[in-house]
Amino acid sequence: MSIFDRPSSVELLEAVIDFIKQEVKSDDYPANKRFKLQIVSNVLGIVKREVESGNEINKKFEKLGAQLLGEENFSLEVLSEKLRNNKIDITDSSLIDFLYELTEEKIKIDNPKYQK
Repeated sequence: MSIFDRPSSVELLEAVIDFIKQEVKSDDYPANKRFKLQIVSNVLGIVKREVESGNEINKKFEKLGAQLLGEENFSLEVLSEKLRNNKIDITDSSLIDFLYELTEEKIKIDNPKYQK
């Protein structure tokens, strides 16, 4: 549920991305400007995917991270500190699985074509 009216932030981002993609295809701009517009489109795509999935992914990894650390709350800072102080073995399969899954989720946001 959202208290905000339509169009949603995702819908607005989609509209801007669609507009930019059409502009990139036109010959109205020199190649270097079209390239820069494509970069802007890619960045907005990342923002859109993060807006769509970010909360869900954060909740998932807060839960998994808390289990990994054996604590009620999770933060990357605490994980980093425990790794630095050798309180977690870097060869621990739970840590490796956690980091691998986290990396896959980040790639889905940053560059979903990479996983295909």
